[in-house]
Amino acid sequence: MADIEDWFDTDLLDSVKETATWLSDYEHEDGDGLYWDVLPGKDIDPRSTLTSVTSLYGGAAGIALFFLRLYRVTGETSYLDKAKGGINYVIAHNDGAKAYEDAGEGTMRGIAAGLMNGPAGGGYVSYLLYEDTKDEKYLNYALDVSDTLLAAADSADDGSIYWSGNFGILSDGGLILYLIWIYEKTGREEYLLAAKKAGLFITAQAEEAPDGIRWYVMDTEAFGLGSHGFFPGFFYGTAGTGYILAKLYEHTKDELFLRQAEGAAGYIRSIADLSKDRHAALVRYNDPYKPDLHYLGVCQGPIGTSRLFYQLYKVTGKPEYLEWIVKLTDGILKTGAPRIHSKGYWHTYCYCCGAAGMIEHFLSVYRLTDEDRFFAAAGAAVDTLLGDSVADDGRRCWYTAWNRHLPGEVEPWAGLYLGSAGSASSILSFYNFINDDKEIGAYIEDPYNK
Repeated sequence: MADIEDWFDTDLLDSVKETATWLSDYEHEDGDGLYWDVLPGKDIDPRSTLTSVTSLYGGAAGIALFFLRLYRVTGETSYLDKAKGGINYVIAHNDGAKAYEDAGEGTMRGIAAGLMNGPAGGGYVSYLLYEDTKDEKYLNYALDVSDTLLAAADSADDGSIYWSGNFGILSDGGLILYLIWIYEKTGREEYLLAAKKAGLFITAQAEEAPDGIRWYVMDTEAFGLGSHGFFPGFFYGTAGTGYILAKLYEHTKDELFLRQAEGAAGYIRSIADLSKDRHAALVRYNDPYKPDLHYLGVCQGPIGTSRLFYQLYKVTGKPEYLEWIVKLTDGILKTGAPRIHSKGYWHTYCYCCGAAGMIEHFLSVYRLTDEDRFFAAAGAAVDTLLGDSVADDGRRCWYTAWNRHLPGEVEPWAGLYLGSAGSASSILSFYNFINDDKEIGAYIEDPYNK
């Protein structure tokens, strides 16, 4: 007779491998490579924004990164083969310059060709594969994506450049991050110069705000809010825009970039809600329309917002920025997360919005501060994820309400940022940390793990 404890004793690495097995059930191979069902059991338009079949956010590029990370931890070449298969498919289905020709309109402008959905996400993972395989096909693809970006850019009257004119991290801003990253890897000055010119386009869009500056990054009316409200967060808000400029300052030393990045931090601090002891902080979802809604994740919550403060701490050394990383992280814990859900931490387990992103963040803050409570919080997030997973017959996945506005739509998304690959990938990060703490391949927009 088995002990009850054995029923619930889950080996962390085994749980990740179970998700790899689950993904393999929804894997397809054609003459180009491998791809996976974005939403197993349902038909999804293969070109849907953020959930395109090749995307970093929800498709083959992101799942390839999951398998590459798993290979780097285990050394099992079957996982490397899957990573290569995914990127081979991405390479074969790259639209090249055509991806940037139709930027779209309104809220979604630029996102289809952006970092999370367009060629740059695949270029990022392709370069990581080159580092492991030394196969120049993967290097050449990453460089081709970069060169195509330069050729596809439009010029503004002031000499700055843009692609869609929508400059959040989901749109043009993410393309800037890709160019900075590929410059860091290759040293090719033309990529940094293009990133700088695109950054100057962003600086021209800044608006004065109390105690700082902000950007109108996303159309608030499309979200059912009033006109010209401001998202303070990371993927489509002021924190992400400021972070891009702080990254540019790191390499260019252009004081304009630093001044505006610090202005973004000043604005965010001015609208933050503090705990009674002033040790914890949360930032509203939208200013001024959603002062009582506080996301907790990467996209619009403290995890993403803290990345601006980390980058500023990195380039200035000012202790106030480290203090705000801790304040924002304590804001998450003050709500009872990761175990207790709230309006801004609904029943989603993905990297973008939920507990998976918390694991990566708590580990990063623990590395930064050496405060044990953050390591304990990472462990609690792992426990939460495992407890809310569905495991059967050697397979494991997560059913998640990705969209806060549709809480009844609970689906087993597959991808890295919105689904089971990302949940398992974050558990893998925790496993890696408590074992060898290798470099397993960070998320491109995450500065902590560089």
